[in-house]
Amino acid sequence: MTTPPPTEHHQRSDEADPVVDWDAEEEAVEAARPARQPNARRWWIFGGTAVAIMVVMAVIWGLSATVGRVHWTYTGHDLVAEDQVDVRLDLQRDPERAVTCRIEARDERNAVVGRADVEIGPAQSSPSRHVLSVRSASPPRTGYVDACWYSDEPPRR
Repeated sequence: MTTPPPTEHHQRSDEADPVVDWDAEEEAVEAARPARQPNARRWWIFGGTAVAIMVVMAVIWGLSATVGRVHWTYTGHDLVAEDQVDVRLDLQRDPERAVTCRIEARDERNAVVGRADVEIGPAQSSPSRHVLSVRSASPPRTGYVDACWYSDEPPRR
């Protein structure tokens, strides 16, 4: 047998609810709030300016590190003999300048078994496609482009 839950009895008061002056309440809350510092706006301007300057410097640094450099895209390799691999690449560069590319052949353990620095003369246009060969000391499994640079400059690392 279960008993019903107890019912709550509210006593009604005959007194009327006091009228609340909401404008006075809002003014009291605003008066209790600490005043905003007059320098807060100045700090926001300073912070925004500092961030904008850092973004501009990052863009300038990034462009200076890449503009005028040789860019290559490895497009594959062909095993043409037991001791030779041909590597295909696309070069994007100043077409009037010669480029040197370091090509490597690697075996099944990923050890370098052949390396060649191949000079590519000036081209008609850029980008240009090239196939470069490298001989190896043992049978290669793959070949790839290690680095490319302008022939009249030292190699970059």
